[in-house]
Amino acid sequence: MSVWNTYEARFAPDDPTMDPRRNSAQDHIRSRMRRKITASLSYKRVQCEGRDIQLAIVDTANDLSAKKIFSMPEEELPHGSIIEWGDSRWLVTEAGFGNDLCQEGKMRRCNYYLKWINSKGDIIGRWCVVEDGTKYLIGERQEDMLAVGDARMAVTLGRDSETTQINRGRRFLIDDMDSQEVLAYEVTKPNKMFNVFNGKGVIRFIMGESELTDLDNPEARIADYYGWKPEEAKPVPDTKKDVPFEEMISQAEQEAKDKPEQIEKSGVWL
Repeated sequence: MSVWNTYEARFAPDDPTMDPRRNSAQDHIRSRMRRKITASLSYKRVQCEGRDIQLAIVDTANDLSAKKIFSMPEEELPHGSIIEWGDSRWLVTEAGFGNDLCQEGKMRRCNYYLKWINSKGDIIGRWCVVEDGTKYLIGERQEDMLAVGDARMAVTLGRDSETTQINRGRRFLIDDMDSQEVLAYEVTKPNKMFNVFNGKGVIRFIMGESELTDLDNPEARIADYYGWKPEEAKPVPDTKKDVPFEEMISQAEQEAKDKPEQIEKSGVWL
C-alpha cells in the first residue's frame, strides 16, 4: 500500500467495507482463488437454466446423492435452480450467505420428473427430489377408518411461479416409469417456506398415498388428466348501497306518472 493510501485509511469511515486496505486484500484473494479454482479437479463448467456457469463441485462424506458446491468469486449460486451436469439434473437445495469471497451451497441429484396440469390447462413438468416421507408427519388428523396405502413421499422442488400454486389436495402420479401399477399421491402438507429466502430457494411437499381414479393418465404420469376444467369466474359482488324504502316508493310513483299506460296494461296500481 502506498503512503497516500495509508494516509487516507486514517480518515476512512467506520464502515470496514470502505477501508482501502481491506478492499485491496479482498481483490488479491479473489484473484488468487480464481486461479486456484480453475486449476482444481473440482472445477466444472455446467449448464444452469440454459446458461453456462462455473462451479467447484466437491463430494460429501455421508450422502453420495448430494454435492457441495462453491461459486466463483463475486458470483451468486442459483438457489432453487436445476443444474445439468454429466447425465443428471441437480437441484440447488442450499445456498450460503455472507461470504465476501465465494458462496457455498449444496445440490442434490434429481430422481423424478414431476408432471401436472396447471389452472390454465397447460402441462407443467419439473425435475425434483423424491424421498421416503414416512419420517415426516403427514399433516392430517385421521377421524374415519379408511383402508388406503400408508406410503408417504417427500417431494422437493425449486420455487417458481408454477410450484408456488401447488396446494393441499393436489394429486400426483409418482412411480417408476416401467411400473405397470402406478401409485397416486395427494399433497397433505405443503411447506412453501422450507428453504426460501428473498423469493428464491426450494419448497417441499409431503404427500400421502391415495387411490388411482379414472381421471388419471398413468401412461403420461399425470393425475386428474381427464378431469381438468377451466376455472369459473367468480361473480362480482354487488357494491351498490341499499336504497331506502321511502326512496323506492317515490321512484315507483314517479315511474307510474311518466308511463301510466304501461302501468294500466300490466295491471299494477300503486
